[in-house]
Amino acid sequence: MSAASIAEYLESDHRRLDGLLTETVDALAAGSMAQVARAFGLFQDGIERHIGLEERLLLPHFDEATGPSGPSQVMREEHGRILELVCNIALRLHGTDRARCFEELDSLARLLSTHNLKEERVLYPVAERILASLGQRDDILTLMQETALIEAE
Repeated sequence: MSAASIAEYLESDHRRLDGLLTETVDALAAGSMAQVARAFGLFQDGIERHIGLEERLLLPHFDEATGPSGPSQVMREEHGRILELVCNIALRLHGTDRARCFEELDSLARLLSTHNLKEERVLYPVAERILASLGQRDDILTLMQETALIEAE
C-alpha cells in the first residue's frame, strides 16, 4: 500500500483491519468457520503488525518529544488490551460458544473504534509533525511500507 503520509498509511490500515473484522463477524453469523478462521487469522496478523509498527516507529519519537506519559502511555495500555482481547477471541473461535464470540468481537470493534479515533485525531498528526521536524518522516513512512511488504511475503 502506497501512501503520501504516515497518517494516511496507518488510517488505511485501520480500514483494512476493520473490514477483516466485519468479514469475521459476517462469516461467523453465516456459520462458515473456514471463512472465520481465514478472516480472523488475517486480522490477527495485521493488528499485531500494525501495533508493532506504532510501538517501534512512532511512540519512541513521540515519547522523546512529549515525555513517556500521557497519550503514548494510553496508546500502549490500549494496545495491550486489544492484543489480549484478540488472543482471547482466537482461542474462543475454536470452541462452540458462538454467542460469546459475537460479544467479544463486538467489544473488540468498540475498543478499536475509540482507539483508532484517538490515534487518527491526536497521535498521528503529532507524530507526523515531530518526525517532520526531525527530518525522519519520509524515512519512517518508507520503513513502514517496506515492513508491510516483507511481512506479507
